[in-house]
Amino acid sequence: MIQKIPFLIDNSFNITKKEEQSLNFFWYGFTVYTLFFVLSATESFISPAACQGLQAIGFIVMIFGASGLIKSKIDDPYLQLVFWIYFLYSVSIIFRGAEYDFKSIKLMVFDVSYGAMPYFAPLVLLIPRKVGFYKKIFNILIILGIFFILCVILFYKVLHDPDRLSLISLGYIETFFGLLAYPVSFLLLTYLYHSDKKSLLGLGKINILALAVMLIALFFLIYRARRGSIAMCVSTLACVGMIYISTTKRKMLIILMSVIFIGAVAVFFAGRKTPAMFNFVIDRGDEDTRTGVEEYMYADMTTNDWIIGKGINGKYFCPIIDNVNDATGYRENIETGYLQIILKGGLVSLTLLLLILLPAVYKGLFNSKNVLSKSAAVWIFLWIIYLKPIIGNTFSMHYLIVWIAVGICYSKKIRNMSDITIKSYLQRSN
Repeated sequence: MIQKIPFLIDNSFNITKKEEQSLNFFWYGFTVYTLFFVLSATESFISPAACQGLQAIGFIVMIFGASGLIKSKIDDPYLQLVFWIYFLYSVSIIFRGAEYDFKSIKLMVFDVSYGAMPYFAPLVLLIPRKVGFYKKIFNILIILGIFFILCVILFYKVLHDPDRLSLISLGYIETFFGLLAYPVSFLLLTYLYHSDKKSLLGLGKINILALAVMLIALFFLIYRARRGSIAMCVSTLACVGMIYISTTKRKMLIILMSVIFIGAVAVFFAGRKTPAMFNFVIDRGDEDTRTGVEEYMYADMTTNDWIIGKGINGKYFCPIIDNVNDATGYRENIETGYLQIILKGGLVSLTLLLLILLPAVYKGLFNSKNVLSKSAAVWIFLWIIYLKPIIGNTFSMHYLIVWIAVGICYSKKIRNMSDITIKSYLQRSN
């Protein structure tokens, strides 16, 4: 009876029927929007035009759902002030240099990386912070994980193309990893709420699915020598391991098994040739593909550009890259995430963003009592670190969870919940 009391007296645990309907519209609309963007990138059995049509349906459904959820007030006064300054400034980036012909508007709506939608992603922070909301997120992550596995099966020949320099294969794995596979790792960070004592090591089916998705992704990333994404995958799994060891009652067993496994692998590979799959990664180990591009960007930035950026269509002169946007040698993007933020919105944008994220990390890690808050803080921290190898602010589940995690970390009520209480509610709402 004691565990039932919170459900009866604390509205933090409950979502209303109207909120649940809006959440369904929002998340399933977002899922359709994302999945058909992924399929449009493959240009395979369904045409890009058809994918964009279905994306448009997902977009409309998503906006309809969001309209019934978003509230303008934030409980934390500091977050309320800085967030609205940051969001309004982000909107100003869209209008600086934006073009309004049909093609440009279509790209702004449907391009998850370089369109306008990433600038509206922070609005998910304004969705009510209730435990039932996070249950919906876990369900969507499961769908993305299953769809990733289906994509691997459908496009295996392309992904496993012997030509290691194939740009098509490279594009496929980066799209599949960034939009489908990597967000699933949040399930592993919150493993405690999906665990099952009857399963292997108490992991549960959801955690096993998430782990399988990450390992499959890691295989293809190694095969394609995607060094930044490999680092993301491995470092996230390391954080999962630390959270698991710090919370499990089987600490000594897990540590012992890890030592035995590492020792066995070391003995197995001792004196053996490096597996062929790793040769390409090793060959690219010292290859520097970014310094030259970054130097060209630095040279093209004025003082004003460094401060407020060049706007959503901001470009820089970079003739050394083949895939420039036009014959003049100008590019609209740079693969280093924090530089991409500066290119579009300047140091003002990056500073405001960090003023929100860094306190969230501190609160989640050091002022919380549950795995949900600590995992949220880890997710934000990793995203900040990953601004070096990837463009982080995209309209993807990865980036949406960053802002959802901000809401968790700034909520004193959620940070003070016990894991038993959170898990009990999540299981109750299955």
